[in-house]
Amino acid sequence: MSYAEMKNILSVLLWLLVFVFCEQQNDLISNGKTVITTKNITALSPKIDLKVLKKPHHLIIGRCYPHYQIIHQEHIIVKNDGKSHVDANIRINVDGPVNITCVLVYDEMDQDSAYPLYSGGGVGQNFVGFNVKTTYGKGFHFFVQIFGIKINETLPK
Repeated sequence: MSYAEMKNILSVLLWLLVFVFCEQQNDLISNGKTVITTKNITALSPKIDLKVLKKPHHLIIGRCYPHYQIIHQEHIIVKNDGKSHVDANIRINVDGPVNITCVLVYDEMDQDSAYPLYSGGGVGQNFVGFNVKTTYGKGFHFFVQIFGIKINETLPK
């Protein structure tokens, strides 16, 4: 077998691997602003050890003051089939020329089921990103509030 043939075979195998990996991820778009990328991480690695910690499930990004305007809010709900963990990447884009000043991510579930972790954007940007990891068999329900100011406004003192 020649070098060119081996190169072609390896190239096809690489594209097949990329295709299989991409098929295991699902993008759920709840509206034009929020993209949630989830994957079943139990199917990818059968040995997962996730320790449930008794800690707050809320995520606060920035400093929240009462005079800041709510520029976006929504409920984000992902259900689980009960046979896996969920690992989700969530990105929320805010329309218009705005700067985010504060983001509140409230866990609306009663039990220890999901933990939000900051991943990007937020203060000074027009988007925010966070990851969510769940315990085995659980989904999540978060209420997200994003506060900010229009770019052409000045911050109150």
